[in-house]
Amino acid sequence: MTLEAYVNCGLFIMGGIAAGLVLVACARRLFDAEVLRSAHDVTGSLLAVTGTLYAVTLGMIVVDAMTRFEQAVDTVQQESNCLVETFELADRIREPFRSRLHEQCRKYAASVADHEWAAMAANRPSRETRVLMVGISRALDGYEPQTEVEKAVFPLLVEQISELWRHRRERLATSSQGIPTIEWIALFFGAIMTVLFTGLFAIDHARLHVVVTAMVALTIGLNLYLVSLFGYPYAGDLSVSADPFRHDLVIFDEWRSQAGGAAPTH
Repeated sequence: MTLEAYVNCGLFIMGGIAAGLVLVACARRLFDAEVLRSAHDVTGSLLAVTGTLYAVTLGMIVVDAMTRFEQAVDTVQQESNCLVETFELADRIREPFRSRLHEQCRKYAASVADHEWAAMAANRPSRETRVLMVGISRALDGYEPQTEVEKAVFPLLVEQISELWRHRRERLATSSQGIPTIEWIALFFGAIMTVLFTGLFAIDHARLHVVVTAMVALTIGLNLYLVSLFGYPYAGDLSVSADPFRHDLVIFDEWRSQAGGAAPTH
């Protein structure tokens, strides 16, 4: 995360704490201290129910967002691995199919890293990159295995290209999804009600009341920020990196530079 991301986090949380203090101040103006004391038993029971339900909901959404982020990282790595495997297997087939497939793999990795990654943040997959992916599949048009090596490699090559397509679809599907609006509505209204409940207790020391409210708002704010960070794997302050595809380009360049076609170190 960059310095700007930490600043955004601080502003988000401080804004939440400020809003929480305003809510508590409004509640204290609406009800006298004696009225609040007389309702402590009821208010405490309702807070326990509301707080528990909100904590469970918030926790589930945070875990779901973090799981989605981890799956996105894994999908990108698998797509990158399939691309390298395709490139390596292509070295075992004859020309011109070998060079054609090598070139398409290299162009695809460069396009994903340089163009499609930024486009995914705005939920606009790159048409150019999709065309290059089609080019990888069409690179074997007219190819018929002749040697025993080619007959053994060809089905593996087709399988890797198929897996590459699958991981690409998974990546694009994840980039087009995020935290549903209804979940954000539930999270924000739950946060408001939970913080508001802290204002329905009569605490004689105003400073203590401010500290308690700030702690509750801080805890909720941190979790909401986690949802916003991990809920959108390809956008925002924390996003999945395109480095695996850049590393693929390094591997492809090393492969070309080595005499005799020896496999480079991954």
